[in-house]
Amino acid sequence: MADTRTTSRRSVLKVGLLGSAMLAAGGVGLGLWPGAHQTPPGWLQALTPASWSVAGAVARRMCPASRTGLPSADTVDVATRMDAVLGRMHPADAAEVHQALLLLENALAGLLLDGRPVPFTRADGPTQDAALAAWRDSRLPLRRKAYKAVRNLVMSSYWSHPDTYAGAGYPGPPDFGQARAPADDLDALVEEGRRRMAGQDVPEGQPALDPVEDAEQPG
Repeated sequence: MADTRTTSRRSVLKVGLLGSAMLAAGGVGLGLWPGAHQTPPGWLQALTPASWSVAGAVARRMCPASRTGLPSADTVDVATRMDAVLGRMHPADAAEVHQALLLLENALAGLLLDGRPVPFTRADGPTQDAALAAWRDSRLPLRRKAYKAVRNLVMSSYWSHPDTYAGAGYPGPPDFGQARAPADDLDALVEEGRRRMAGQDVPEGQPALDPVEDAEQPG
């Protein structure tokens, strides 16, 4: 089956030629001044360990555990949840977010654009906050759009975790009775159907088939 995502792709950042060049340059120079990268807990779908580490650092600044009842970004592993969301997106869109994270991490870009001469993951908290504010308020559309895209991913990944519900005063998704419904004994239902099809008696205590389904059985 053909991958229909290519026909419905909508760019996350909608960048031009200059923006594309900036995104591509995000990975240049990282080896000269590597960031404080961590090891992901498992296999990543769209990010790399480098961009995953940047995502984690951004999440720690955007959703710190400052209020009672709210877990930290690391506790709910926002970076890995972001990666899972990106893994369901068009690969080109996910790649743009990955490149934007690397551009934020890049010390050379930080120095030229904001006067920040260190990788984002090696900067202290106030410096990271200033870098994010610079992206948010930048005159460059690429950086503003990238900030918005990353922030939306962070917020949705954080607040969709069940551990954040209580602290936010959210009771959680409505329960329509699924949690209280007994699990079907599929083996017993199959055996009952086989016996009925063969005209055999159903043993005492055997669960009964639904009357509608029972009426439709060939006799």
